[in-house]
Formats: sequence, C-alpha cells, structure tokens
Amino acid sequence: KMSKYFSRKNNGEEIQNASVYRVTSNGLDALRFIMILVFSFVLVLLLVGTKRSSPDLESNLSVRRILLDDSKSQPSIPISKPIRSFVCGQLDEKYREEFFIWYGVKAIYDAFPEMGDSHTHPPRILRNPVDIAVYEVHQYDIMIVFWNMYGCNIEPDEFPGRTVVFSGEAPRIDTVGERVYYLGPNKDGYNSIMTPYVNFMINVWDDNLKSKIFAHRKKPRNTQKHFLIYAASNCQQGYRQYRDEAFDNFAEISVVHQGGPCWGLKKDRSKVVKMIKMGKREGSNENRNLYHQYRFALVMENSNADGYISEKILNAFLAGSIPIWFGTTDIFAIFNPDAFIYYDINNPQPALDRVAYLEQNRTAYRSMLSKPILADGERSLEQWFSFSDDIGNGILKRRIRSMLGYESRMYHHGLLNTRS
Repeated sequence: KMSKYFSRKNNGEEIQNASVYRVTSNGLDALRFIMILVFSFVLVLLLVGTKRSSPDLESNLSVRRILLDDSKSQPSIPISKPIRSFVCGQLDEKYREEFFIWYGVKAIYDAFPEMGDSHTHPPRILRNPVDIAVYEVHQYDIMIVFWNMYGCNIEPDEFPGRTVVFSGEAPRIDTVGERVYYLGPNKDGYNSIMTPYVNFMINVWDDNLKSKIFAHRKKPRNTQKHFLIYAASNCQQGYRQYRDEAFDNFAEISVVHQGGPCWGLKKDRSKVVKMIKMGKREGSNENRNLYHQYRFALVMENSNADGYISEKILNAFLAGSIPIWFGTTDIFAIFNPDAFIYYDINNPQPALDRVAYLEQNRTAYRSMLSKPILADGERSLEQWFSFSDDIGNGILKRRIRSMLGYESRMYHHGLLNTRS
C-alpha cells in the first residue's frame, strides 16, 4: 500500500518520500530495540531486588538441598594439622560418670570424627595458660569449656584454636572473642547454636532408647493404672510454690500420687498417696519405671528460661505417660504440642480442664497418647538431634562444623531462619 501511495506522486516527490519512509522505518526499528532493552533491564532489576529483599530466602529452600550441595562443602580454613580436643578444668579418668561433661564431649566428637573415638583418644586436660605451650596447641584444636567447670584458669580467647562453651542448664554465658562459640540454651546467632540439655542427653543414648522417641511406632504406652504422679525432689523455696500448687490443683480432679519429698502446699492429704522416695543418682531410671503406671506425669521445670529443657519431659515420654510440663515455649519447636499438656502457671485453667476432660473421655486420652513425640518428624531430627551422620543427615553436625569454621559458613547461617 505504501508503494502504491508513493507511485502516485511525481518522480521528485516519490524519491523524497521514499527516503523519508526508509528513515522513519529505521527509526521505529531502533526505538523498538531500545524499548526491549529497557524492559529487559527493568525486569532484571526487579528480580534481583526481590531476591535481595527477601530475608527468608534461605528458609524457603529445602534443608537437604542447602546441606547436601557438595560444591559448597569445602572447609573455610586450610587444615594442615590433626584436630585435637581439650577440656579446660578438673577432669579425671572417670569423667564419663560425670554425665553433664560427657554430653558435651560426645557432641564435639560426633561433629569431628577425625579426632577419633573419645574412649581411645580422650580429650586432653588444660588448667593453666602454661599448658597451652606444653601441648603446643595450634589454631585447628578445639577446647571445650563447661559453665560449671572448676579448675579452669584459661580465658576462652587465650586459646589459640576454637573454644566451645557448653551448657545444658538455664544460666547462660555471654562469651566474647572471634574464636569463642556456644552450645546450650542461647538463641541461634553468629557464634551460637541453641542446643537444649535434652538434645545432648538423647545423643548419648543407645539406639533402643532413641527409637522410642524418634520412631512413632515404638512410642511406649503406660498401663493406665493410676491417675497422676508427681516426683519432684527439689522442694526449695522458689521452686516448690508453682509446682506444688499445680499438684494441689490436680488433686481436685482425682487422687494423685507423690513420688518424692515434695507433696503440695495444702495440709489436707486426703487425696494424696505417698509412693517411694526417689534416689538422687538413679532418679531418672526410677522415675521412668514409676511413671509407667500413670496416665499423667507432672514434670515441671525448675525455671522458665530460653532454651532450657531438661530430661523431665523425656522421662514421662519414655514411661508412656502423658507429660504435664511447664517451661520455655521453645519446646514446641522440638516436641509435638499435641503429645503433652503445657501447664501455664499464669493461666493454669486450660491445662486443668484438658486433663479433666481426658479423664472422663478415655477415647480422647488414647488418641492423645498415640500422637508422635517429635514436633515435625524428620525435620525435627535434622534440626535438633542430628549430631552424627546416621541421624537427620548429620545436619546439626555440619552446622557445628560450619559455625566453628571447618566447613562453609552457609551451613550454619543459611539455616538460622529455618528454626521454628
């Protein structure tokens, strides 16, 4: 159509208009090309901006995908000497009987299998700075420090290698120094991984005990012979009030049993039956055997502190009893809230009502008893109990190695946002 239009013009006009057409056509093509480039550039900026502005990018990725990418598994420091372990403080050959110390040593040896077996290659003992020179400590060595360890006269930042401060109890240690790291109740951070006491405890168990917590089909069941057992041994002022008050409250529902020296605040013991007095050293095993006869076990923590979860709830689970528990709400990320009853000391009525209902409805009770123990199955194993490769793909193990700088930092920091 354009050619017919131009042919109607005289020769001079035709040539001029044809030139104008070619110039106009080329200009339009150039304009289209520029617009495509600008659109593409804006699109790229939007995609990159979205990626950078998303704080949960790592949390949206698969945990397995993050951790099993071998291309990112190179150590962040070149290791040219064997990694050795040290414990700072007073420690004798029977340290394995000091279970609290053994829990931390076991966790480090699981994370660093290249150090050998802890039985044949136990940690060396450091007490004073002079010992550092005696053992020729180098930058790849690891020193384990316990919050309640006596006889340690070395400041964490004086150690040439990495220092791991370990604690399972509620008191937290604020450590400083580039090479000082923390495993215990502290929240996840640059130099810390929240690892409650209960996690360390399960790590030293044999496979049979672990399976009762990890494998739902092996979850124990109680005999349902009695209503509720309370077996606290610490009746000091400050501890006994809310725990004993809870015991008194449950006595209003049915007859309760006392398994230790603590038995409530009320003088009226008409609904309290005294059982046995628990031994201090064998308390956990005795508690499990005793709890097995009860539908509920009152197992409240000594305090409500971030990351503090002791063995109390485990004893109830292993006995097949439903735990009635009080403590940090961090527990909901580890154990299934449908498998135990949380007793809020500031608002106890929901827990009391729930127990009363379950006592009247045994079908509902059996349903609750059948719930899985872990909060999120395999993901819970990976996040909280994978000290070694045979559990949860060793993700926690690699996080510990990553935090200390022996593997890519992304294994630790890439998972900080995946914690529930």
